[in-house]
Amino acid sequence: MLLSKLRSQTTASTDTTQASRSSRTRKGALAVFAATAIMTLGITGFAAAPAQAAVAGSTTTGVPVGTALKVHYGDLKITTPGQVVSGLDVRGLIKIAAANVTIKNSIIRGRTVTAPTALINNLSGYSGLKIIDTELFPSKASPYMNGIYGYNFSATRLNIHGVIDGVHITGSNVAVTNSWLHHNTHYTSDPVQGGTPSHDDSIQIQKGDNIKVIGNTISGSYSAGVQITQDRGKVSNFTFTGNRADGGKCTINIAQKTYGPLSGVKIQDNKFGRNTRLANCAIIAPTTTATQNAGNYYTPDGTIVTVRKGA
Repeated sequence: MLLSKLRSQTTASTDTTQASRSSRTRKGALAVFAATAIMTLGITGFAAAPAQAAVAGSTTTGVPVGTALKVHYGDLKITTPGQVVSGLDVRGLIKIAAANVTIKNSIIRGRTVTAPTALINNLSGYSGLKIIDTELFPSKASPYMNGIYGYNFSATRLNIHGVIDGVHITGSNVAVTNSWLHHNTHYTSDPVQGGTPSHDDSIQIQKGDNIKVIGNTISGSYSAGVQITQDRGKVSNFTFTGNRADGGKCTINIAQKTYGPLSGVKIQDNKFGRNTRLANCAIIAPTTTATQNAGNYYTPDGTIVTVRKGA
């Protein structure tokens, strides 16, 4: 079927066996795949925060300047504990099957897929996974492609774009820090959603304890910047601090479903944009879920963010 694609996507670089490149300086041409196009939410409209660290973006995330990348064709299944994957341009998917794996200084592009999957898959929850200074960007747009699946991992200074969900969390002990999640892929008719629009989120949390989202720039999703669903179980001790976040119907959307109120929710010291489909909806949560909401402001006007009442 013809999929009507709404989001822009950066054109993939040409194949080389050795490539000296930098995601941090690459601007990339944007190609629009649309029968009916809309503007993708960007990262404009954020005021400077003098006490904050450098804003996560094109110059601070992804592959460091001057890194030589070796092209690897095909999928990687990592089975050796402690293995380090560095300096690769992966034209396939990565599946984690060992503890304490590190992926760094690489770009993961994926391949053609026909069912929901992720560029990096840790659904088995192998502990100690670290993903650092890496770009996740599928070379072929797809309603089935996501960025990271799983739990027990840290994601640091990543550049994630061109996927449905940037980070899809299914368990505990996850940290997403100083990363740039932007320009999600969105379809008006998505086969994963039975022909209805895509439910693309920058971060989706289905279950887990001890989840930290700190110091990121988040924009460009249609559904939510952070969507907490409790589809698989309870979510607790969720921290969202020092971020610049925008987009979605509401930027942070907390749902209890059958698992009841969340505990330990801390949303503090963030800058929120106003590019939400529901006006002025930075945070929405049920009144039965208590949130530590402090130091959150809209930009550029500095209005204090309040929590909207949700179901």
